[in-house]
Amino acid sequence: MYLLDNPVRRYPWGSTTLVQQLLGRPVDGRPVAEVWMGAHPDDPSTADGGGRRVALDALVASQPEAMLGPRVLAGSGPRLPFLAKILAAARALSVQVHPTTAQAEAGFTTEDERGVPRTDPVRTYRDRSAKPEIVYALTPFELLSGLREPEQAAKLVAELEVPALDPLVVLLRERRDDAHRGALTWLLGQRESTAPWVEAVAETARDAVGARPELAVVHELAQEFPGDPGLLAPLLLNHERLEPGQALYTAPGTLHAYLRGMAVEVMAASDNVLRAGLTTKHVDVAELLAITDFTPRLTGFLRPVRVVPGVVDYVAPAADLGLRVATPRAGDELPGPEDGPRIVVCVEGEVRVVAADARRLLPGESVFVPHVDGPLVVSGHGTAVVARA
Repeated sequence: MYLLDNPVRRYPWGSTTLVQQLLGRPVDGRPVAEVWMGAHPDDPSTADGGGRRVALDALVASQPEAMLGPRVLAGSGPRLPFLAKILAAARALSVQVHPTTAQAEAGFTTEDERGVPRTDPVRTYRDRSAKPEIVYALTPFELLSGLREPEQAAKLVAELEVPALDPLVVLLRERRDDAHRGALTWLLGQRESTAPWVEAVAETARDAVGARPELAVVHELAQEFPGDPGLLAPLLLNHERLEPGQALYTAPGTLHAYLRGMAVEVMAASDNVLRAGLTTKHVDVAELLAITDFTPRLTGFLRPVRVVPGVVDYVAPAADLGLRVATPRAGDELPGPEDGPRIVVCVEGEVRVVAADARRLLPGESVFVPHVDGPLVVSGHGTAVVARA
């Protein structure tokens, strides 16, 4: 078992208080957006095993069968196939979508053949992997996820009473099965210059904040991203709020955006992100339209599956991605996943993780438990989130 020293990402959208309070550190006014727990080559955790410190990706590569086990090694190769994060948003992230494995492999190969450097900011595919995601709320967590039914989206846009948006309403009402593809194509075309309707929408939302929760989000986005047509996202996507302990799955192809709150996120170890709005970064319009799933769908809430009292699993359709939550109380010894690589993070109270050896964890602290350490047990009085493959 290895205690992890995890890299911190200080993106501007990060919270200046949430992660600091979780870790019990002073609030210094600087944002902390993400804490990465894993072996992503761009920013791996450092594993401490009895005083020997080594990057987690190097540790896994040096002993892949011991670290991963035969099941994961056969399915994913000699690398840790998932990345866990503590994510804390004070304002919205970009509207984005992630590819399937087949799309990522094809796109990565094409960009390599075209000679696009892998560090180029306009490069779309950084690796050959899909990026399904599970997000588990630690605080109330607000987000947009999945496309609304076109008629519902058209009604919300029409209620703004902004004549310049009439073409968008028509596309949503008349294109039927292809309504959202037409709508997104139209919206992306508005990025070329600051569309005059954006300010009109911002003013309407400001004056009607109390009328609908979606308009309150539009108003906030107009302040955070002035001039960005992506401020219409809350009218086109499902607007949801996770309560602490709820979890959601985001499949490849699903448009989504996190708005605010703190969560643990478990995802495939990929950096393939295609942005659609609320961003100043590169938007690859053609590829975005090619990989987005335009099927209207409800938000992908995950139902907790009770393992034993005090232990629930959140099982995602992605076979190599899972999350277990253990909430031990005095005297409890709760089972963690029995095999494969596991990352355990304490998010409340104090927990003790026991496998081949034992570690006591306080909030924000985490360990990597390799396959070779065998089954793990969680005790103490708190909450531990376990990411697994």
